[in-house]
Amino acid sequence: MTARPISNARQPRRFIRPILLVTALAFALGACAAPSTDYSPRSTNARPATLAPKPNQRPIVPIDVRDFPPPFERPPGSVTISLLLPMTDARDNVRTLAADLFNAAQLAVFDAGQPNIVIRLHDTKGTPQGAEHAAKEAVAAEADIIVGPLFADSVRSVGPVLVGRDIPALVFSNDRTARTQNVWLLGFLPEDNINRVIIESISQGLTRFGALVPEGPYGEVLLQQFSSRVTRFGGEIIQAERYPPDAKGMFDPVRRLARFDRRTQAHADELARLTEEARRLAEPDTPDEGLFSSLRDKAPELVTAYEELKRSETLGDIPYDVVFMPEGGLALRKLAPLLPYFDIDPKLVKFIGSGLWDDPKLSQEPPLHGGWYAAPDPQLWVGYQARYEKLFDRPAPRLSSISYDAVSLAIRLSMINPIDPFARQWLTDPNGFSGLDGIFRLTQGGLSQRGLAVQQIGPKAPRTVSPAAQSFVVYDRRLQAAVALAGSLQGNTAQAASQTDADGATIIQQ
Repeated sequence: MTARPISNARQPRRFIRPILLVTALAFALGACAAPSTDYSPRSTNARPATLAPKPNQRPIVPIDVRDFPPPFERPPGSVTISLLLPMTDARDNVRTLAADLFNAAQLAVFDAGQPNIVIRLHDTKGTPQGAEHAAKEAVAAEADIIVGPLFADSVRSVGPVLVGRDIPALVFSNDRTARTQNVWLLGFLPEDNINRVIIESISQGLTRFGALVPEGPYGEVLLQQFSSRVTRFGGEIIQAERYPPDAKGMFDPVRRLARFDRRTQAHADELARLTEEARRLAEPDTPDEGLFSSLRDKAPELVTAYEELKRSETLGDIPYDVVFMPEGGLALRKLAPLLPYFDIDPKLVKFIGSGLWDDPKLSQEPPLHGGWYAAPDPQLWVGYQARYEKLFDRPAPRLSSISYDAVSLAIRLSMINPIDPFARQWLTDPNGFSGLDGIFRLTQGGLSQRGLAVQQIGPKAPRTVSPAAQSFVVYDRRLQAAVALAGSLQGNTAQAASQTDADGATIIQQ
């Protein structure tokens, strides 16, 4: 697809229904207040982040501009944002998502109200080869910054094209293996969610953890991240089990996690012990069915213990306070009921999950009621969702907020720093930015960090257990408090220290 210039002074192309004139969209935006977001750096007098030393740089990929249409004439002082999206992907759902991401980007341009912003659309076709061609097309079109592509394999194809060029890319992927020079991941990183919910659990005195993860590489990565963070923040992994994708195959891993066989045997042994004691106290000819009722006056404590035991199937405490289940969707809905089935009581053991739990349908799953997960504060999203649906006659997909925030950030930086607005020191301002999904900042290593709230699933709607940080001062203080608590729990405060890893993300060193 040839790149198409769009600015807030031109008619936007829409992919959900017929073309909507700019005047109509502008009128609608006037009727629906824009979300209260601030893409300015969180502190204008903050010292810019120190530039990271460049590694051994790969050769710059040559691009023959004659292979691409000549760029449109740029208005003086304009900024070009190139969108790399799979507009002609073979899959219907991906094409629909791409159209929504494009709509969100246009909405960000109109909300900004800046006449010098030009959006160019480049089709990746949903393939690595298409993404590489789209990136070269964006370079030939004199892009100042790129938003996209969507998939990790496409990001890997785009990265080499940008090496050695002053064109950063803000991509939708959360696959940290796809990072290269000039590429930042804006997708929600699992470790952000895991950190937040672990810190909240441990701060509430829940320090012993069990885990249920899917079989395969994805589950192993999640388990490794989860285990390392539990240890760093002062908790302990008691037991972890892996399960296959089929519902029947999930039974045995949950049964093992519940230590069901051991606890049912303990239950049977205790019933036998109480029965034997009752036989010694009862009259010799007392029938079995009347054994305990005959002792109600003679041994009331024994009778009470027996009746309480009969109301359960197992005996013995679960040796952990929390169970981590990172999956969502159908897999989670198949897995969750098995825990109470094998006598893991959600009233006694906290269930926690990942960002995949940010799903309104989970309110219909009673075993998950009371469970915790980390996600953006929903307040800004609700307003944006209402505006989007009013304008485009369809709900906004959750990922569209990333498109909106990425374009809004690019516009804001171009306003604050007209000369070289997308230099690394501005993109990686340690004070970060604020958008539809709350505060976020880009690290030197190509990742993003986000301030997340801890939500609790309920029968109607989630409620906030711990609010999202409103600044990275608060974010860092929470992390420091978690580090101090970890040191206290481990009995050696001096060994717990905060430092920055090679990605520019905060970690805990023991």
